[in-house]
Amino acid sequence: MRFAAMTVAMALGMLVGPGPAALAQESIGDFYLFVRSEASTGADRSSITTLAEENYVSGAGGLTFRCSDDGFEMVLTATYLGRKESTPVRYSFGEEEPMRESWTLRSSGMAAVAPPEVREEFVSRAVHESTVVVHASDFQLRSHTYTFQLDGLEDALARLTCR
Repeated sequence: MRFAAMTVAMALGMLVGPGPAALAQESIGDFYLFVRSEASTGADRSSITTLAEENYVSGAGGLTFRCSDDGFEMVLTATYLGRKESTPVRYSFGEEEPMRESWTLRSSGMAAVAPPEVREEFVSRAVHESTVVVHASDFQLRSHTYTFQLDGLEDALARLTCR
């Protein structure tokens, strides 16, 4: 369990970059809650993160819901996806046909941010599902597949003040 928490912390560090240390960390089902605030403004930067079953590279394969300057966002941390503005992402719950969207890439090339309408649709579906499979395409159009367990998502989301 300690190794999983350290890996989540590394994934979160890649996601948000250097900043204030988490004030609190708590396990909620398959998610970890990190309570933090920005030192200079006091802005809430809390987040919940879960790791993919397939975590081949340290820090890759994380699904994070976080408080940001834009309010609330959902971010996939992945292996290097490239330096384009966006990348194709597919996700599916259960045996359904995957939904396809273009997600904005972070400048590191290792995280993709879901559009707000995708995030809201994803959250409304995910709280009633036990797993989701996410496929992200990299700059060479190779697909990277991540399976996330979603136990505790609804309770974890309720702990984010920006939600």
